[in-house]
Amino acid sequence: MNCKIGIPRALYYFHFFPLWETFLAELGFEPVVSPPTNQDILQRGLSTCVESACLPLKAFVGHATFLVEQGLDLLFVPQVISVFRKEYTCPYLLGLPDLVRSYLPATVRLFSPVLDARRGKGQPTFSYLRFGLQFKPPLQAFKAWRRAKAVQDELEKAQQNTNSLPGGPNILLLGPRYLTDDAYLNGNLLRKLEELGTGVITAAAYPDAITWPAARFLAKPPYWTSTRRAVGALEQAINRIDGVLSIAPFGCGAHAMQGVLVGSRISGSKAAHLQIYLDEHTSPVGLVTRLEAFCDLLERKMSG
Repeated sequence: MNCKIGIPRALYYFHFFPLWETFLAELGFEPVVSPPTNQDILQRGLSTCVESACLPLKAFVGHATFLVEQGLDLLFVPQVISVFRKEYTCPYLLGLPDLVRSYLPATVRLFSPVLDARRGKGQPTFSYLRFGLQFKPPLQAFKAWRRAKAVQDELEKAQQNTNSLPGGPNILLLGPRYLTDDAYLNGNLLRKLEELGTGVITAAAYPDAITWPAARFLAKPPYWTSTRRAVGALEQAINRIDGVLSIAPFGCGAHAMQGVLVGSRISGSKAAHLQIYLDEHTSPVGLVTRLEAFCDLLERKMSG
């Protein structure tokens, strides 16, 4: 086939990027991935996207418009409704293809398979296979899916290492993957924490098989998958950490509620809690100052 298809790199920070890239390549496409988020890409989103949109969404639109300006007229923008039964991703992901399409020229075509695990754990697999059958015979489409799933499973297994924390202070970093994994949007947060001598573990270190039962103490099951993963990871790590750092997009109602749940759970423990909301800041000075103060607090608590 050898047809180029653009993949906004922001998908890496949303869900399942290695799976998507590998699957498209196995189907005969030539995936073209946008570069890591930078000021140019973010500025494209800021100048294009509606003002009320959150920072990660503006970055996503920036990635999409960047690819179009490189001459690509075919983009892969899936509609990710749910990745776990009885849960949702986020409101913007539910309508991501329609929203992105409104900012692109009419000549640009989107491939947008619907992934909705509310209907069953195997539903996303069937969605991918249906998508693959448009381009390959059944057996080849299935083999392409298996190769892509193996790549994704290998990455997730590498991330699920919960035994690498040093003596402390140790911090559990909570927040949506499109912020915790995007070094530009979070102000290179992980490197700054490393420079401050802290050990960091993220919710990605705990699979759904652990975070789902760990979060069942809540009176009502969380509506959003990211909230359940955060609360479940906290429940697992609370006796191993000295502090919790929660980051969220400014104005996000779902993560505002998550902050309340996390704060309530931490109130009865020895861990400290810092919440940071990220928006269109141009200087990391304020972020660095808050991180330094938080780490100083943790060190004093450990030595006290």
